[in-house]
Order: sequence, then C-alpha cells, then structure tokens
Amino acid sequence: MLIDCPVGPNGFITIEKLEEYEELKEADILIFNTSHWKYRENDFEKYANNFPSVSPDAAEYIRTKLPNCKAVAIDTLSIENLTEAKENGYFVHHAFLDHERYEEPTMLIYEDINPEPLIGKKIISAFTAPLRIKNHDASVVNVVVQIEE
Repeated sequence: MLIDCPVGPNGFITIEKLEEYEELKEADILIFNTSHWKYRENDFEKYANNFPSVSPDAAEYIRTKLPNCKAVAIDTLSIENLTEAKENGYFVHHAFLDHERYEEPTMLIYEDINPEPLIGKKIISAFTAPLRIKNHDASVVNVVVQIEE
C-alpha cells in the first residue's frame, strides 16, 4: 500500500497520517512516499540530510496495531531521524526489528526506494530479491511490484 505523506525536512510520518487510510489494517507492506525521492538524482546533499522519517509513535503503532503489516519502505536514506535516533537508542529501528520486545514477528525495512512508478496506481503484490551476504543483516534488494493496469 502506497501512503502519500509529503512532509518537509526532518518531518515525521505520524499516526494521524496513517489513520487517513481506511485500508491500512489490511496492508502487508507500507510504502511511504514523502516526495523526498525527487532530490536523489539532482541534489544528493539535500537528499542525504534532514530527510523525513517515521515517528517513534508511528513505528510502534505499525508494529502493534497493524498485525498484517510485514514490511515498511521509505523514499529516504533511513526510516528513522538519525539525530533523534542517537538520543533515543534507535527506537524506530528497534520497533520494527526487535523480535523479543514484541509478540509480532520482526518486520522488514526497505530504505532509499523510489516510489515514483507507483504513484496513482493500485498495488496488487510486491516482493524483494535480496543479495545474500553471509553474516550481514542488511542487503541491497530489488523490490518488484505488480500494479493494476
């Protein structure tokens, strides 16, 4: 499910923004379109700094209130505000990845994606093909999405 959430520099995707989408509870992946992807090719300095992210409250909401959701994707370099993350112990990442704190299974995080081809389209399915790297918990992936024509 594509969630349009254009927020400015250092802005947050909030619970209130998520709840604008009625079909949220059925979604198994949330793809956040903050519109920040537009800077990646022509202004990488702007793209790499002060980017929007998921708020800690929204991360916990997704993990605890959306049991069908198995993954999140965002069009920024990180799902989390890195300045705030240093202060709060990387809460957002732990909200998605910590399998001991939550009853729900670990969620996948996809960062630095380009949602442009999905804007205005209905997503039917999505899957990823990771590059397997021994003893690493992160990898480059290709995200393949089937859309309704």
